[in-house]
Amino acid sequence: MKKILFIGFLALVLNSCGSKKDTVAVSKDFQIEIISINQNEIQLKCTQGCRWNELSFDVQKYQPQGVDAYGLTHAVNTLADLSDRLPDFKFSIERTDNGVHLESIRDTAWNELSFNCNTTCDARINYEGMVSP
Repeated sequence: MKKILFIGFLALVLNSCGSKKDTVAVSKDFQIEIISINQNEIQLKCTQGCRWNELSFDVQKYQPQGVDAYGLTHAVNTLADLSDRLPDFKFSIERTDNGVHLESIRDTAWNELSFNCNTTCDARINYEGMVSP
């Protein structure tokens, strides 16, 4: 009788351990516009796949700022938030002498992107890389 109870308990435990785990399908669809770069300010606009619509922040040249689907973040790799279906992208953006430089931190098909632009930028990025305006 003890063996039957033990086997039943073991079957119950094994059945509930990850075999039916609900996985959230995380989207890769995001699109961000780099609107402008003025003095020390960068302005971004997310048109798809973000919890934010517009970001504006001050950054010194060659000082990376992290950006993800939730807004501004640290420019280091951290654990992904898979609690919703928002894309899991994360990248750093920094001002350069000629425009901006982006470096992928997580979940993009590109590693690095650079845009030569002063004041008005009109550059767009997505999971794949640069997008035509």
